[in-house]
Amino acid sequence: MTEKRFEDFVGIIGALNKEIQRIKTAEARRLGFRGADVMCLYYLVKHPEGLTAAELARMVDVSRSAMSRTLSHLAEDGLVEVGDSDDEASRYRAPIRLTERGREAARPLDEIIHRVLDEAGSELDVRERLRMYDSLNHILDRLRSISRD
Repeated sequence: MTEKRFEDFVGIIGALNKEIQRIKTAEARRLGFRGADVMCLYYLVKHPEGLTAAELARMVDVSRSAMSRTLSHLAEDGLVEVGDSDDEASRYRAPIRLTERGREAARPLDEIIHRVLDEAGSELDVRERLRMYDSLNHILDRLRSISRD
């Protein structure tokens, strides 16, 4: 019984993550972005005052070096601007904001996110969806607690 429960849990969580990554990659490619670009744009839309590279790296759950490469790519494309600083260490703490071009490029993301969420959860009512998120957050908190012991 425990083996089946373990296989179901790990299999479902792993499959969910893979499908989310596939959707993100396909939609990003369709919009001319890379997968990491999408999450940066998403968070920067939500924070028009700007975020530091360190904050973005935490939110997107990537290393600082991966975030640096993503931001360089987005800046080269004119989608983000980094606060002024000559010092590299200070530059990493400077706020990053979307440019007008970046805001325009990010506009379709909201519609895509709503479409995917609506389709994925179409058979769940609001209460079931909230219960599912509560359960998943509880499981995540417990797993984090176990991994830190």
